[in-house]
Formats: sequence, structure tokens, C-alpha cells
Amino acid sequence: MSEDDEIDLRALSNDELVEQMHDDLYDGLREEIVEGTHILLERNWAPDKVLNDALVEGMRVVGIDFRDGILFVPEVLMAANAMKGGMQLLRPLLAETGAATIGKMVAGTVKGDIHDIGK
Repeated sequence: MSEDDEIDLRALSNDELVEQMHDDLYDGLREEIVEGTHILLERNWAPDKVLNDALVEGMRVVGIDFRDGILFVPEVLMAANAMKGGMQLLRPLLAETGAATIGKMVAGTVKGDIHDIGK
């Protein structure tokens, strides 16, 4: 299959789809992540399972390769943007589950710091 051939995400098994989503996150492919998230939800996956198994696990791989110097900040930002696409679908569904919150997180920055990576 050439790189120009599109993969039919709906034709993939759940495991294949999750692996493809990891690859798509790595490549920063937001539209594919949104589509994959839709498909898993249509297949009755719980929103937290989609989040943990497909999105967070894919970003874990991105983080490892960033740590090891294989990926650089622009690629990490592209992956994060792709994940945000999936999170836009999952956020309201996760809120509807009524799951108890673990707690609150507070983040601070130095006054005037324009950077947003690592917060």
C-alpha cells in the first residue's frame, strides 16, 4: 500500500484501529483521530477506555520518543493538537458519566512567561 492510499478505519478491528490511532497521533493527524474516536464510541467503547487505550497510550509513545530525542517540540505539538480533536468529543461524554473527581489541579506560571509547553 502506498502512502497515498487511505486506510478505511471502519474496516479495522478494534485492536487494529487503536494501533492506527497511536500511529495517527504520532503523525499529528487530527482528522483521523477524530474519526477513530467516533468509530470507537459507535462500537460502544466507554469514553474513558477510548481516552486511556487510544489517546493517552498513543501520547505516551510520543513522550518517550521526545525524551529520547527522536521527536522534537513541533512534532509533539502536532500530536497534542491531534489529541485535542479526540478530547473535544470525549470531554462532554466523560462529564456525563458522573464519575467522582479525583481532586483539583493548580498550575502556575511566572509572570510574563509566554511559553505553554510543560504546564
